[in-house]
Amino acid sequence: MNNFSQWVRIALRSYENGEDLATETMRRIKWAKVASIFAATIIEKSIDMDENYQGSIEELIDKAMKEVQKQSTLRDFE
Repeated sequence: MNNFSQWVRIALRSYENGEDLATETMRRIKWAKVASIFAATIIEKSIDMDENYQGSIEELIDKAMKEVQKQSTLRDFE
């Protein structure tokens, strides 16, 4: 398992909210897909505005993930 502590945080949060882990996992999968679609839309619109734009979806997602990783407490991740 790549990120056991994240899995534990997800499980504890689900338990605290009275949900099962599968519900929380599906919610996170859905939001990951939304983030990917949103990043693709931003890239598409950027190219429409500037045909020489060279950004990528991966760069946008990596930048966002770095911001998320700066959060220091469990509550920061909610």
